[in-house]
Amino acid sequence: AFISCTINSYHTIFALIFGHLQLLFGLAMYFVGPWFKQLTTNTAEVMKNADLRWFAVEHIVVNLIGIVLITVGYSKSKKQDPAGAFTTRMTWMRIGLLLILSRIPWERLL
Repeated sequence: AFISCTINSYHTIFALIFGHLQLLFGLAMYFVGPWFKQLTTNTAEVMKNADLRWFAVEHIVVNLIGIVLITVGYSKSKKQDPAGAFTTRMTWMRIGLLLILSRIPWERLL
C-alpha cells in the first residue's frame, strides 16, 4: 500500500507541476499575443464575436479555473488519510482536466 500511495503522490506532483507550468506558458502567450491586445483595445467587438470571445475570454478563464481546481484538490488531499486522499485528488483532478480539455481548440488541431 505504501508503494502505490507513493507512486500516486509522484503522479499527482507531476500533474500539479505540469499544470502550473502550462498555466505560466499560457499566461505569457496570452499577454504577449494578440488576444489580450484585442480585448483591451476593443472589448465590445471582441464580446460580440463568438470566435474572438472564445480565445480572448473563455479559453483563459476556464483553463485558469481548471488549474485552480487541480490545486485545490491536491491541497485538500494532503489533509486526509491516504485512502480518502486518492479519491479526493482524482475527483478534483478529473473535474479540472475536463474543464481544460473542454477549452482546447480541437478543430484547429485536426
